[in-house]
Amino acid sequence: MNHDMHISKWGQLAREFLGDEFWSDITSSVRVNVPKSDVYHTNREVRVLIDLPGLEKVQDLEIRVEGETLYVKGFIPDVDRLGEPVISERFTGSFERVIPLGTAVKGEERQVRYRKGVLEIRLPL
Repeated sequence: MNHDMHISKWGQLAREFLGDEFWSDITSSVRVNVPKSDVYHTNREVRVLIDLPGLEKVQDLEIRVEGETLYVKGFIPDVDRLGEPVISERFTGSFERVIPLGTAVKGEERQVRYRKGVLEIRLPL
């Protein structure tokens, strides 16, 4: 029996023993504070887009570049609760994102803009 088949068999046995509800409870309770991002290269710059809905002040973010890596650290405040949440998937609280840029950039000359819940960072080559 190969490795993948072995793991698949264990997964099947665990599901049969614990039930599907166990796995859905586990996966829905795990919230990872890692905002999604995209990185684009042009001839002149690297553009990074990061989803940060709920961010109040861009000035409160810690943004730095080391070599070919972008570091973004900040805090998303919790929204006012209107009642007991039924589904709660959006992250709040502290986050830190480490993004490989794929090339060296001039980090000190960056342009930062926040619009419609998306942080855009432009880094010239």
